[in-house]
Formats: sequence, C-alpha cells, structure tokens
Amino acid sequence: KRLFDILGNARSLRKDKQPEPSRANGGKRAGAALQSANPKLRKLLVQLGKAAKLDSTILLTGESGTGKTHFAREIHRLSARAQEDFVTVSCPAISRELLESELFGHERGAFTGATAARAGRFEQASKGTLFLDEIGDLPASLQPKLLTGLQDREYFRVGGSKLLHTDARVVAATNVNLRERVEQGGFREDLYYRLNIIDLHIPALRDRSEDVPGLTENILARIAERRGVDGWSVSQDAAEALSRFDWPGNVRQLQNVLERATAFAEHSLLRAEDIIHLLKGRDGESQESAVIKAGRALTLQEVERNAFIETYLRTGRNKAKTARELGISERSVYNLLGRHGLK
Repeated sequence: KRLFDILGNARSLRKDKQPEPSRANGGKRAGAALQSANPKLRKLLVQLGKAAKLDSTILLTGESGTGKTHFAREIHRLSARAQEDFVTVSCPAISRELLESELFGHERGAFTGATAARAGRFEQASKGTLFLDEIGDLPASLQPKLLTGLQDREYFRVGGSKLLHTDARVVAATNVNLRERVEQGGFREDLYYRLNIIDLHIPALRDRSEDVPGLTENILARIAERRGVDGWSVSQDAAEALSRFDWPGNVRQLQNVLERATAFAEHSLLRAEDIIHLLKGRDGESQESAVIKAGRALTLQEVERNAFIETYLRTGRNKAKTARELGISERSVYNLLGRHGLK
C-alpha cells in the first residue's frame, strides 16, 4: 500500500508541474495553442488551423517582428506531420555561397572544405515541415532550383548527380511585398505563385492592442523561468502605457522592452517609470516626447523622474557618475532614489 501511495503522490506532483498553455503568440511553449483577444487574429487562427491540415505550401506575410516563426510552428503542430521534424532556414542569415548547400546538401569534394557528404534541409525535413524564413531574400540564382524542389519534389545535392526526392511540407515567410518584387524583376513570378498557394497575413501588434496584456504576461513568465526567479507583474499605469504604444518593432520590440525593464527592476511590480523611457518609436523618439507632441505636457515631476531614471540606468546604477552627469550632489542622487522608490 505504501508503494501505491508514493506512486500516486509522484503522479500528482507531475501533473501539478505541467506548464500552462501560453496566452498569445509572443512565444508559445511546446504543445500550447496560439490564442488571441483580437477578432481579426482569431479568424486568422481558424484559417491557419484549416490550412495546416491541407499539407499545401503556405506563405506567411507580415511586418518584421510579428512572430511569423511562431505561426509556422503552430502550422506544424496542427498538421499530420506534428511528430516529425520542424526545420528552419533563414535565407538572409546564410551567405549566398553556402545557402544552396544548406538547402539541398552537398557531396564530398563539391567545394573547398566539403570533406564529407552532407544532407540539406530539404532532406532533413523530408517527412516534416521546412520553414523558409524571409524568402524574399532568396538569391535569384537559387530561385529556379527551389521552384523545381517545390514543383517536382526533386533536387540534386551540390556536386551530386543522383536525383533525390523530398516530401517536405514548405512554409515560407516574408516581411516584404513579394508581388512588388516580382514586378521589379527581383523575384520569379512562377516561384511566387508556387509559394503563395495559401497566403496568411499576420497583423501588426498596433492593430491588435488587445493582445498586449496577454503577450506581456506570457513574455514575463518566460523571462522569469529562464532566469530562475519568481517573476514580475505590471501596474495599471504601466499596462496602459504598453497598450497605448504603437510598437513599430511588433512582438520582438515588446520582448526587448520587457527584457530591459526586468533587468533593472528593483521590485516585482513593473511601474510606468520602469517602462516608459524604453518605448522608442520608428524615429527613436521616446514615448515622453510623443506625449508632449500629442498635446499633454509632462509635469515637472515627471520630467525630473524620467531624466533621473534614464541617466541612472544608463550609468549602470553608478551613483557618483549619475550625480556628475546631472550636475547634482551624490546626496541628491540618494534622495531621488528614495523619492522614486528605487532604493
């Protein structure tokens, strides 16, 4: 009986430790469904679920930082290939000389340094999903070979003469207008139509501000888990500042802001002053400046607080250096730390 009690307790503990599903697409955990509070994105997720089961080539479009990789992983998770490999190739991250080998593999001696044969990503993802990120940056010299791979499911390794076959399901993503690239002669029209069988456009974060609270909670939880700490929450004024911001860098920028805010936070509750000085627009303008231009002048106390906090954090919390930069005494720095709750 004692043994059965121990096993029962162990099973209960294991269930209690299972991670909860993420609430939005800021970076889902394995097996968790993408969710959204925005009606437009919820409709997109329904379409994505249907498209995932069709096994057709999918083109994900949207601004940089919208989370296209997470959507691609969701397509894979919902497909019949979910138990197979999800293989990623970032087209602009690899030199033109090596990209062909990365995609299609090479034979021994195919080029200098090719001391052994190597399988390419098409081969590695043969029964799974191949995600081609930023496909708009694919060199023109490789576009015909990719077209053949998509159209006929056949390709040659670099330096090889044996015709290879692949059953990889391709999901591509781009932050540029491929139709315009085609018209400008930078992208093959036949390849564009082969990739664009199903087009799913991911809206920018500014067009789905309803998702900011859920994304914020999810990202903060992941940061805390990675750092091995209890975690953070956001105050109401901080949450309002995050939701009002237009996020030109989308989800990626939100992740960056929260990483930086938590790195210097003195408390588990993030307040507006911890975040607002990190919110930069496309032209580098701070959120404070945007507020002034919108017609609401900052109070003298807000100006003082923001200038002090920004200088204090920029100097690495060095009190003497902060005092020198602001032209005040070190005692004044201690007083300001106490006034703004940073001690």
